[in-house]
Amino acid sequence: MKLFMPLTAVFALLLVPACAQEAAEQASSDMEMAEESMAMDSMAQEPDCFVRGDLEGRLSSLESATTSFGDVMVKVCYGAPLRRDPNNPEVTREIMGALVPYDAPWRMGANEATAIYLSAAASVGGVALDAGAYSIYATPAMGDWTVHINSVNERWGIPIGPDVTANDVGSFPVTPGMVGEAVDQLRYTFVDADGGADLVMEWEQTSISIPFRSS
Repeated sequence: MKLFMPLTAVFALLLVPACAQEAAEQASSDMEMAEESMAMDSMAQEPDCFVRGDLEGRLSSLESATTSFGDVMVKVCYGAPLRRDPNNPEVTREIMGALVPYDAPWRMGANEATAIYLSAAASVGGVALDAGAYSIYATPAMGDWTVHINSVNERWGIPIGPDVTANDVGSFPVTPGMVGEAVDQLRYTFVDADGGADLVMEWEQTSISIPFRSS
């Protein structure tokens, strides 16, 4: 005796794999949209740079740079001084070793402390940090520099004395490099790197690179 399966049952069996594939594809698409939405939300919550007083009339402008990698959004805020003397633009000042002395702490910018904001935990120069706001400063030298991370970001950049250094949370060495053409205004830019990004500071003919990586 022959058994016959109703056509509706046959079609149902044929549709099962297709439906499962469509469901998987939809789930993957939903996940991608959720990740994009989270990234957009993170960028939408980008913090404002801390400012003390009025920006009008400042000789060094307030600048910032941002990047993101993984679930981390990073923002750096800094005052951007000029190599040219702001009171006499025809005069080019010597920066490293002169205006920025060696073997003394430097705020790595002008005005307020140079600040970094992390939306999630990350390592900076190998120093593990929780999400939050920090300030950075450096001790330049003829050889390797030392970059210091401080837990207080809302402060004026100088002086950097014991009351400031008491809040340091870590430090690391960086080897300065040279830029081909002298940079008139101090600038920070992010460059993509494996597992994160490098924050590059350039001024005069000196550059340093600070690695930011996912935890």
